[in-house]
Amino acid sequence: MEKEKTKKQFLNGYERILKIDHLIAAGRYPSVEDLAQATEASIPTINRDLRDLRNKFGAEGILQYDRNRKGFYYTQPSFRIPAMLTSEKQIIAAQLMSNLLNLIKNTPVYKKAIEIFNSLSENIDEDTKLNAKKLSNRILFLGMNPVKIDDEIWTKLEEAMSKNNYVSFDYLNYDKKFVVAPWQLVYSEGMWTLYSYYPLKKETRFFNLPGIHNLEIDSRTFELPPDFEYTKRAKGNFRRYIGPDLLHCKLKITSEKTLNYIKTYEWAEDQEFEKQSDGSTIMTFTTNQNYPVLGWVLSHGMYVQPLEPEWLVNQWNINVSAMIEKISCK
Repeated sequence: MEKEKTKKQFLNGYERILKIDHLIAAGRYPSVEDLAQATEASIPTINRDLRDLRNKFGAEGILQYDRNRKGFYYTQPSFRIPAMLTSEKQIIAAQLMSNLLNLIKNTPVYKKAIEIFNSLSENIDEDTKLNAKKLSNRILFLGMNPVKIDDEIWTKLEEAMSKNNYVSFDYLNYDKKFVVAPWQLVYSEGMWTLYSYYPLKKETRFFNLPGIHNLEIDSRTFELPPDFEYTKRAKGNFRRYIGPDLLHCKLKITSEKTLNYIKTYEWAEDQEFEKQSDGSTIMTFTTNQNYPVLGWVLSHGMYVQPLEPEWLVNQWNINVSAMIEKISCK
């Protein structure tokens, strides 16, 4: 009986470009002939793929030919083209990330991200998409509904940050213009905030984007400090805020349920818990987020009491006394 002939499987266009990308990223300077042999494609096809790699996959200016080594290389060794989603688990992960992005709706960055996620799954068969959707719909991300951000404000801030230009704008009902160095855009609890340096007061400041109006890019530029990032300056995870002083906090926790909740999270890098003989627990940590810490302590009601520092104790007493007074007046 004659042997059954097997059909040769050729790589499709994207698979071929993905392999070409892998071979170039390996740093061995493959030639057109090497790439043709590795992908079992013709020389004209490889040349077309290289053009697509430059023009459609972001390698323009990065993909170069070395005449001495007679092969191709990336000027940025870390450059790689994005891989398509090829498995059900990858689709689930992408859909979950897409759900997570709903927390930052109403911003230009959200629209761009959704376009990318949608394009990644274009080549996946419908059965696999359906199976993945069944699980992704069972996992939910909750958060504050994001505020609407003006596209023009966002675009100008992106441009200013990319070139380290100062920006000027009106803010809320202030009767003056603010001129600041835009350091970062920070998202927290449904709000986008401009984290900036305010040279007039020589301090960092936060401006909520919905309150910014008539923003213009200044021709002057600034030098970005090496420690500009919010996460490098903020000490604590209580809320988006950086105060002027570092507080050494000491709290007394009297509820086991409250303690279990608090211990679940990392509120500060150096947080510690010490059980006391009366059944309570002492929590200690350092932070520069003074007002958010005050609000956080008050949110736990009678189960968390500040012992140090003096500022926190005094502010807590003022708030508790005022609440007692309001109850007494009823």
